[in-house]
Amino acid sequence: MPVGTRAKIQGTAEQLFANEGFDRVTLRQIARAAEQKNVAAVQYHFGSKAGLLEAIVESHREQLDDRREELLSQHTRESHADELRSLLSILIVPLAEKLDSASGRAYLRIQAEALSHSAMRPATRTLSKRIQKELAHLSRGNQNNASATKQSLPNEHRNNFATLLLFHSLADRARQEEKNQASQSDQKAFVESLSRAMAGLLRA
Repeated sequence: MPVGTRAKIQGTAEQLFANEGFDRVTLRQIARAAEQKNVAAVQYHFGSKAGLLEAIVESHREQLDDRREELLSQHTRESHADELRSLLSILIVPLAEKLDSASGRAYLRIQAEALSHSAMRPATRTLSKRIQKELAHLSRGNQNNASATKQSLPNEHRNNFATLLLFHSLADRARQEEKNQASQSDQKAFVESLSRAMAGLLRA
């Protein structure tokens, strides 16, 4: 089945943004690579380069949110020895599954560069609130230890570091898999290591 013009432009831009960086890619370059006669086609479907980026990011976020909703439902039916690690896995696993396709790998690299801040989708928002609730619970449990409280990272710094760790680790993994420098067979070990690292950072 032929690929529609909008989908072709979006897929082409996705790869260009990932490979060359959002700021360095022009609408003319996207139109040419997508075999469009001029930039009018890009503007007609997306309005602007920023609109095109948002369409790319949002299409992946919708898929991620659907997967997280599924995992959250499964999580609720089970008991977990380490609640924070389990919740972080729900955050990470759908992103790691993006490593299995060229489009997904491009998305991870784009996010690592730009880290778009548009609104979270429903299941991801629920997951974020549950992670923050668990962190607050752990923080209250540590307040009896005065030295630990003094040395803890401010929340905004800790969360920013965790976000950077998450997306840059996944983007680096995406580049490795694109170059056949990492095997998909060891993705589970990668996800587990990333979950442990984020849990350690968020507990700091």
